[in-house]
Amino acid sequence: MVDQFPFADSCRMTVRAIAVCLILGACLSVTLTAAEVTAQLDRQSVPAGSGAMMTLRISGESAGKPAIAAVPNLIVEPRGQSQQTRWINGTTTSTVIYHYAVGSNTPGDYQIPAIDVVIDGKKFSSQPLMLKVLAAAAAQPPAGMTATPPGAQSDEDTEQDTGPNRFGFLTVEPATTGREYVYVGEIAPVRIRAWLPADSRAQLRSGIQPEGKAFTLHHVSGQPQQNQETKDGKRYLVVTWFGGMSATKAGKFPASLSLNATVAVRDNAAPKPQRRTGGPFDDPFFDRVFDDMNVPMIQKDVTLKSDDRQIEVRPLPTTDRPNGFSGAVGDFKFDAWDLPAEWHSGEPQQITARVSGSGNFALMNAPGISPADAWKTYAGKSEFTPGDVASFSGSKSFQFSAVPRKGGSQMVGLTFSFFDPNTGSYKTLISPLKPIQVAGENLADDPPAAAPTPVKEPSPKQRGDLVAQHLLFSPRDVLVPLVSRSDFLWLLEIAGGLCLLGPILAWLRRRRSDPRRLARARLERVTHAALQIANRCAANRDVSGYFAAARLAIQQQLGAQWNQPPHAITLAEIQAQIGGDSPVIAFFREADRQAYGCESTGEILPEWKTRLEEALASLKTPTHPHAL
Repeated sequence: MVDQFPFADSCRMTVRAIAVCLILGACLSVTLTAAEVTAQLDRQSVPAGSGAMMTLRISGESAGKPAIAAVPNLIVEPRGQSQQTRWINGTTTSTVIYHYAVGSNTPGDYQIPAIDVVIDGKKFSSQPLMLKVLAAAAAQPPAGMTATPPGAQSDEDTEQDTGPNRFGFLTVEPATTGREYVYVGEIAPVRIRAWLPADSRAQLRSGIQPEGKAFTLHHVSGQPQQNQETKDGKRYLVVTWFGGMSATKAGKFPASLSLNATVAVRDNAAPKPQRRTGGPFDDPFFDRVFDDMNVPMIQKDVTLKSDDRQIEVRPLPTTDRPNGFSGAVGDFKFDAWDLPAEWHSGEPQQITARVSGSGNFALMNAPGISPADAWKTYAGKSEFTPGDVASFSGSKSFQFSAVPRKGGSQMVGLTFSFFDPNTGSYKTLISPLKPIQVAGENLADDPPAAAPTPVKEPSPKQRGDLVAQHLLFSPRDVLVPLVSRSDFLWLLEIAGGLCLLGPILAWLRRRRSDPRRLARARLERVTHAALQIANRCAANRDVSGYFAAARLAIQQQLGAQWNQPPHAITLAEIQAQIGGDSPVIAFFREADRQAYGCESTGEILPEWKTRLEEALASLKTPTHPHAL
C-alpha cells in the first residue's frame, strides 16, 4: 500500500527528533550529583508462590544495565523501569529506577547478593538484601510498604498528606556514638538532614541556624549530599550536611536547628490535566514528560525545624588543670617541631611546630617552651589545615619567636596541654628534649610593673577659675523712627521664621517616622547600652561579662548589616563574610578564648579595649566591605 501522506510522516518524524534533541540537550546542560546504587524490598517475607517488589535506584551519568547474580530456587522477574529527575538549588539528580518481582516456590531464607552497575566507567554495588519465603499456608506478616506495579502510583502518592511534616522536616544526629553528653568548648560532630517529600521541588532560602543561644554551629559543609531513603513507610529525598556544635556554658539545653525553604509538593486532590491525543507527540515517552511538566503542585515558604533534643553540657573540671591550658578540647598530638640548636641570650629566633588531631582547633594556642622560666615567648602566626569536610580533624601549624633568658647548655622541649573529652581528664604533651647552646650571660628579670599614681584633682583656687561678673544696663530714651529700630527688624525676622516653620515641622515629622532612621537610632541605642555594660564589667573586673557585652555590641552592628539575628553570628561566619586580618576577627578570637575555660586574672587588659575600639571603628569605615 502506498503512503498517501508522505509529507505528514516526514513532519512527524522531524518534530519528534527535535523534541528528543531538546530534552537530551537540557539533560546534558545540568550538573549531576555523585553516582549511587541502592536496592530495597517492600517487605521482608512472602508466602511461597508470591513475590515481593524490589526497587533498584541508580543515580549517575552513563549508567549501564544492572547485573543480578542467580540464586538457586530464587525467581527474579523484571517489571519495568522509570526515570526521575529532581532539582534542588540548581543541582539536578537523575535516577533510573528498575522494578523486579522477587520470590520462590520453595520456602527458606534467601540472600539477594549485591547488584553491580557500571557508572561512568566505575563499578558500584548495592547492599545485599534478605528475603524470607514462608510456607504457602502460613500467614504473611504485614508489609512495611505496599507493592507498586510498574506504571501505577503508590499509596503515598495517591493519599493527601496533611500532617505537620507534609513539606519536610529536619533531624540532627551525632556523627559519632558512645557519649550522651558534651563538655564546654567541645565541638561535637553532627549530621544534619533535611527530609523532603520524594516528589517535591525545593529551593533553600537560608543556611542552617540554631534556634536557641546555648549552642553554636561550626563548619557546616557547603556542598550537601543527596540520596533517596524510606522512613516510616514513605519515600524522601534526603539532603545531608555535616558540621559541629559547641556550647559555652554547662547545663541541659535543647539543640534545635532551623532551615528556611520553599517547597512544592504534589496536589493529589486536584484533577489531573487531560492531554490531547493524536499528533506527532502521541507516544508513551512523551506521556511521561507531559505528566511531569503538568502535575498540579502546592508551593509554600516553610521553616523546617528539628526536634528540641536535650543535650547535657558538662563544665571542664577545675582540678588538675595545667597552667598552659588555653581551652583546646579534643585529642591531639605533636606532628612536627623545629628548634634551633644555637642561640644567643636576648636575641629572638623562630620556632615552628605542628599539632594534629581532632577537636576544637579555634581555641588552640601555640605550644609553650620547657623550662618556661628560662624563656620569653612572643605571639606569632598560625594556620589550620582541615582534614575533613566539617573541619573537625586536621592540623594546625605555629610560627612564633622566643628569647633565651639564660646562657649555657640546656635541654629544651615544647609542651602542649588540652582536655580529652573521651577520658574526661587533662593531658600534657611533651616533645623530645633537644640539647641547645645559648651564648651570652643571663638576663636580669623584668621588674614588676609599678602601680599607676593617682592624679589629685586641683582645687578651684589652684585652677584659677574666673568669678562670674554681672553687667548693669541703664535705660535711656532715643528719638529713632519705628522702622529704623532693631526691635522692629526682630519682629520682621520672627514673622518670616514663622512662615518657614510649617514646612520645617512637616519635614521633621516625615524624618521622625523614617524607618531607616528609626532602625539606625535603635542600633545606636542597643550598641551604646552594650558598651555601657562592658564598661561597668571592666570597672568590676568581670572578664566574662565584659567580653559577653562587647561581643553583643559587635554582633548588633553585624546583624544590622547582614540582616541576621545578632546572637546567631559566630566567628566562623565572620571569617567567611569578612576574611583577612580584620580587627573584628581578632576580638572574637580573644572573646572565644576567654569564654572556653581560659583562666583569667580578673584584670581587663588595655589591649582588649584597644581591639574592641578597632573592631567597632572598622565596621564604620567607608572602605570596609560591610560598612554601615
